Amino acid sequence: MNTLPVFSSSEPAGLPKWQRPEKVAGWVVLAGLGAAGAYGWGHIVPFLVAMVFDTVRLGLGLGALFVLFLLGTNKRIQAGFWYAGQRILRTAAGIFVNTDPIGIMEDYIRTTEQEARKMDAEVGHIEGARELVQRKLAANAAQTREYLALADAATRQGEKDAADSYASRAAQLQEYSQRLQPMATTTANVSVVMRQILKAALRQIDASKFKVNLLKDEYELVKRTSSGMRAAMNILRGDPDKKYFFDLATDRVAQDMAQQLGQIKQAMRYSQEFVKEMDIQNGVMSAQGQRLLEKYQKGDFNALLTNDKPAGQTAPTTLKKASDDAYSSLLD
Repeated sequence: MNTLPVFSSSEPAGLPKWQRPEKVAGWVVLAGLGAAGAYGWGHIVPFLVAMVFDTVRLGLGLGALFVLFLLGTNKRIQAGFWYAGQRILRTAAGIFVNTDPIGIMEDYIRTTEQEARKMDAEVGHIEGARELVQRKLAANAAQTREYLALADAATRQGEKDAADSYASRAAQLQEYSQRLQPMATTTANVSVVMRQILKAALRQIDASKFKVNLLKDEYELVKRTSSGMRAAMNILRGDPDKKYFFDLATDRVAQDMAQQLGQIKQAMRYSQEFVKEMDIQNGVMSAQGQRLLEKYQKGDFNALLTNDKPAGQTAPTTLKKASDDAYSSLLD
């Protein structure tokens, strides 16, 4: 008896599925695919991030170019930046220099008062120097008299050398006093002149203060009056830009109202045709019903099945005319 050969499987019968060779190869392939995907993702993510940030920078650059385009073409924006720059520069200049005309005059008066105080102090110094010169002259005169007295006494005692020495000292003091005398006179004259100049300067300062206070009050009054008149002129003439937009808005409202009124009239015409038709039908049915009621009241029950033509058209015609008149008045 011939028997067929039995081919045994190459896989061990007792191994679990996850330890079989094809399963192991599948896991290896999946692991390789996962590693390749992770590697590829690591290269794709930086590219995507760079693309996003490049897009953002591109948007910012386009926005900056658009702003520059507006600055170069829009007159109102240019005027706004011009006035803003002037305001900033004027404010910066106001930190170091007073730009208010009243403030400039007040600064001048304060400076003049400071100079007057300095001049008063200098006059005091000159008068003090003159007093010192006067005292020095008096002291020299007293010393000269003393030397002359000593020289006279030495001459009476026969001491010629001592007498000559005292006489020489007296002569030196006399010459010294003669040299100081013009300086004392000059100092006195300068002191008098400076006192007169100081008085004139103080009167000038008082007059300037009065003038500045008057101008300040007048300037404030004129500014307030001008502000009120400017407000009145703005009401009378109006802001040109706002007036332009006001006219545009008025035209737009008028156009919108005209369009809506046209739509309303068109809708009323359509409804007029519909109401006319309904009035005619209602009038016909009403007349026909009235005739049927009269025949029913007379006992003619077969009249319900007749198809007589309507006897008159007075009621429908009247209703139609009334409807036309009503709609005509609405449309007018």
